[in-house]
Amino acid sequence: MIGAQTLLEGGPAQPFTGTASDLAELRLRSSELATRLGLAEEPFVIDEAAGTVEVRGVAGFVSLGDSTIEIMPHFLRHDPGWRVSMLTILTTVHHLEWVPRVDRGTRHAGLSDLLGMIVAGAMGRASSEGVPRTYVERTAVTASIRGQVDAGRMWRRVVDPYSVDCRFSEFVADGPVTSALTWACTELAGAVQQPWLESELRAYADLFPEASRDLPPPAIMDGLRLTPQFGFLGEALDVARMLAMGPQNGTGGRADGPTRAFLWSTEQLFGDFVQVVAERAAKSAGFTAYRGGRSRRLNDASAAAGTVDTIVESDAELVATSVCARDYTEDLADEIAAGLISAGRGLGASDVAIVFPASMGLRPGTQMRVREAGGPSMLHLLTVDPSGLGESGGMARVVNEFELDLGMVLTIAQRRPVGSRRRLGGTA
Repeated sequence: MIGAQTLLEGGPAQPFTGTASDLAELRLRSSELATRLGLAEEPFVIDEAAGTVEVRGVAGFVSLGDSTIEIMPHFLRHDPGWRVSMLTILTTVHHLEWVPRVDRGTRHAGLSDLLGMIVAGAMGRASSEGVPRTYVERTAVTASIRGQVDAGRMWRRVVDPYSVDCRFSEFVADGPVTSALTWACTELAGAVQQPWLESELRAYADLFPEASRDLPPPAIMDGLRLTPQFGFLGEALDVARMLAMGPQNGTGGRADGPTRAFLWSTEQLFGDFVQVVAERAAKSAGFTAYRGGRSRRLNDASAAAGTVDTIVESDAELVATSVCARDYTEDLADEIAAGLISAGRGLGASDVAIVFPASMGLRPGTQMRVREAGGPSMLHLLTVDPSGLGESGGMARVVNEFELDLGMVLTIAQRRPVGSRRRLGGTA
């Protein structure tokens, strides 16, 4: 790739370093990506006169004709290893076994290059150790009998007595695992920034010519399992799964355009990650956490479906929780709280809580007493900090911190405190 730049999601507009044709391609794809990702607005705000681009609501990378745009989620903007942290979030929410790791050779690699190196490393080993193979029924015209003679085409011997139509089984690499890896090689080759890596991936895409280059259907991808002999392909197969799970993976690109987009909604990504963290933290602490949509206690499920993301429940208490991927402000908290309190009342929740990304503007464990009678007693403001997930023990740290927060929330819900740091809608 000739040009590559990193933009911050939610950050100010930045000069676009690619070509004019790349900028035009990005504008063309912006509305399409908004539809595919279910966004309320287009992810790319382009000022062609000023030559600038602003990104909203998405993270990942977009490969254009002569350039690549890498997009950092705003909730990882203070993390030097944000790429590995983002990959860890993706593998966590998709329940993949792969745990991303970084070394000296990959510490400063781009997001697409990190994925490309993993796939290339596995395919390099596959070139010597092979891939899972299977028997496939073939038909061919041969000079001698191979397998069984195709009785239905024996008449051809009259026309050509020196050839035989045969049916036989062939042990080939034309299976879903190889197809998924070949597809990943092809897609990543069009997105990586390093020329040597692009060359390797294109070569590995041709390593098993009998294998299909099409991505297997989702049901087959979900069911793929590797024997111990081919365990070295596990991480590369997880990369293919992760890319395939994006609602706008490379197969969704325009036939007449070079763009490959592997983007994820930051709101959904952060929300799904908090859900997994909450479930793990609750299990460790001896209570439960589950998605709000699973509750049957709602008076108006449709009204609360977009408000209550997670329900935390102990033997005696229930807390309705909403997740917001945007940075905390008092106005934003008040805006979210209005609908959350109403939904909490319908659930019979003791308290309600909002989870924000960690920031300097919010002290973890902040509580606000709810003024309305007959509903939740307290609003809790919690944080989750995904920075440093790529470091050793990063995920355990996040879960442990949130476990302490949830334990505090349930304890306060039981005690029904009278005081609070700040009253909802007012000041301390």
